[in-house]
Amino acid sequence: MNKKSIEFIDIVSTLIISATVFLLPIFFLTNTTESFNLPKQFLVILSVLILLIVFGLKTVIERRVVLNVNPLNLPLGIFGAIILISAILSRNRFDSLIQTMPVVAALLLFFHVVNFVRNRKNFSIILSALVLGAAASSLITILYYFKIYLPFLNIQNQFFNPLGSVIQQLIYLVPVLIFSLFFLAKKAGFPKVRISTDLINDYSFFINLLSSAAILAGIVLIAYQIIALPNKPVLLPYIYGFQTAAATITQDAQRFILSLLFGSGYGTFAIDFTRFKLPSINLEQNIWNLTFSFSSSYFLELIATTGLLGAISYLGLVLSIIKIRILDNPLLVALITILALSFILPFNFAAVVLVMVLSGMYVAFLNMTQDKRVYDAAISSISTKSGGFSLETSPEDHHTRNENPVLPAIVLLLILIFIGFVGFYSARFVISDLKFAESLKQANVNAQRTYLLENEAIRDFPYRSDYHRVFSQVNLALANSLAKGITPGASPSSQVQQNITTLLQQSINSGRNAVILSPLSSLNWQNLSQVYRSLINVGQNAEQFAIASMDQAIALDPYNPQLYIQRGGIYYQLRQFDAAQQQFQVAINLKRDFANAYYNLGHAIEEKGDLQGALAAYQTVKQLSLGNQANLDRINAEISSLEAKIGKT
Repeated sequence: MNKKSIEFIDIVSTLIISATVFLLPIFFLTNTTESFNLPKQFLVILSVLILLIVFGLKTVIERRVVLNVNPLNLPLGIFGAIILISAILSRNRFDSLIQTMPVVAALLLFFHVVNFVRNRKNFSIILSALVLGAAASSLITILYYFKIYLPFLNIQNQFFNPLGSVIQQLIYLVPVLIFSLFFLAKKAGFPKVRISTDLINDYSFFINLLSSAAILAGIVLIAYQIIALPNKPVLLPYIYGFQTAAATITQDAQRFILSLLFGSGYGTFAIDFTRFKLPSINLEQNIWNLTFSFSSSYFLELIATTGLLGAISYLGLVLSIIKIRILDNPLLVALITILALSFILPFNFAAVVLVMVLSGMYVAFLNMTQDKRVYDAAISSISTKSGGFSLETSPEDHHTRNENPVLPAIVLLLILIFIGFVGFYSARFVISDLKFAESLKQANVNAQRTYLLENEAIRDFPYRSDYHRVFSQVNLALANSLAKGITPGASPSSQVQQNITTLLQQSINSGRNAVILSPLSSLNWQNLSQVYRSLINVGQNAEQFAIASMDQAIALDPYNPQLYIQRGGIYYQLRQFDAAQQQFQVAINLKRDFANAYYNLGHAIEEKGDLQGALAAYQTVKQLSLGNQANLDRINAEISSLEAKIGKT
């Protein structure tokens, strides 16, 4: 009975792992706030939680805990521990933890692969699922490029791909293709190819043959899109990736040691980029106004977000894989390929999961080939004559032993507690995200519905600063809408006044919550400043709070010329034209070809009465707007008006 139960558990675990690796490159949702990475994170976390339950049941049935011992357990465990510590120590703790937990789930997926994949049949099923998933991803991209849209996907975009980026799809497809080609060559006995009867009857051979053709076609199409089409993927140049990584771990004076060792917190590179980017980025015409969520490469991102310890632990993982190499194994070739790519290209979540899956399958292969470096350790509690328990580690046959079920029961209980905790917050996160995504769709249709959905989403999961930031703007917009609905000269009812006051207070509170949850986000401080700015002449000391919040935003993004324009706009609104002129001039100094900065400078100078100086600024705007007819028409009209005013003077 126990043997059949174990076999059934192994089948279930194989099917779950196979489904996960097959769906990973093609799974996306259109009803979440982010369509590509978030659904894949949901998928992996759900799969791992189910696999943990399966593992716990297996320990209870076997009355012992069987763990696979291999050379990658320690480096992967250290890497996982460091990124988790970096998230806990991060000043943007919740942002970092939200990005870290899916990676921890990916590490646990490795654990399940090496502990469940025990025979060649299950091994082949999972590898076939991996290759078929990559082929399906490639075929979807090809079909959409030729405008053959799938009926069940609510997306009509020629350049759609299920990984969200051609670079990320290329990173995923290349290692799988290399594995598939090496597998085919090995099966066919390359270079002396012999097509035998066994080869013809080998379903895995034909799966890899057809899949590799589909994957290769997809890679060729992606390469064509990157090289020939005008809309090329935008990557952070290496000079800025290196500089941001170095600055993040060496220039944070408030927590120098923590930043040096553990970085800013896994998954928070966008914050690092705004804080430490070079002013020379304003010379880059195509990227100067972009915020990058990924560094130039995954390794550079690890340096910035997990510090020296994170980078060293990742290098330790790479060296451990190289050290146990079997050169003629297709899995090792694919694994080395994706690890090499991690040093030259940025990785999204799917690429990280692929590293873990390939690592797990490589260890499973070593285990099946009885490599001495990989073996099973069985931990059980044995009843003694005195009635106590003793723990023994032994991979030997346990059927003749008198194992006690206490240890497996404790393991299952711990697993259930872990699943309860992680599952509870994961479920709240998913429900909250779905509601918030729906609120964004309702924004231009039903403002009240948007408000209610976002309020519910924040109640369900109050730890995402972007929720609070958007909600503050919704409250502000609703308050303005109510205020505009008041007839000029009429006195609003007490209920309307109370509603406006409540909405404005909620807008302020939500803006403050955003900066509390993510205090290093310049975007959150900008938002809070905008909220206070809208209350100037309405709320007490609103102008002071607006300026103070913008000062903090600039401190966190010091070389962003647009922030100085916003701060100058506050001074302009307060009719402090000298201070406004100074801010607009700083924006110009940061970016000499910034037409908007000259435009605002011209208005500040004009208000001071220097009409000739204002005209010179407007003429510069005209020169910088030659490629934009709408802006050119507008500035020509203002120049004409100013010249007429000068003539009258």
